[in-house]
Amino acid sequence: MRLTSYTNYALRTLMFAALDAPALVRVQDVADAHGISRTHLVKCVHHLGQWGYLDNVRGRGGGFRLARPADTITVGEIVRRTEEGFAEAPVVPGASPADRRLTLRFEQAQAAFLAVLDRHTIHDITFNESELRRALGLADLARPAVPSA
Repeated sequence: MRLTSYTNYALRTLMFAALDAPALVRVQDVADAHGISRTHLVKCVHHLGQWGYLDNVRGRGGGFRLARPADTITVGEIVRRTEEGFAEAPVVPGASPADRRLTLRFEQAQAAFLAVLDRHTIHDITFNESELRRALGLADLARPAVPSA
């Protein structure tokens, strides 16, 4: 199964936010840690905010944070959101019985793939926090205090 870089960026963004929850995270920090384009991440963060996964704070001192607890966001739901047309079965007018059988097998494989991803949350994939923070170059960063609302 091949997923787009957009899905990869979305998952990495959510993981990064989970590691620093509830602090605000800057897009540039995610881009630097993963060596990926800031421009693409901005679009990704914007969409994740629209979909209710991130709270985005604009302006100086802004950033983003998880809008939901990491253990309530499944990898499967992010893949469905970010992979355009992923959950749609191809429609072939006048398909032969053999074509329909093949399509059915692909649908079953996709369902099995998503079922596995649905069993794992963002929290699950950030479980070894200290090791992951070191790998991302975050081990030395002090986590800023978050003002209470």
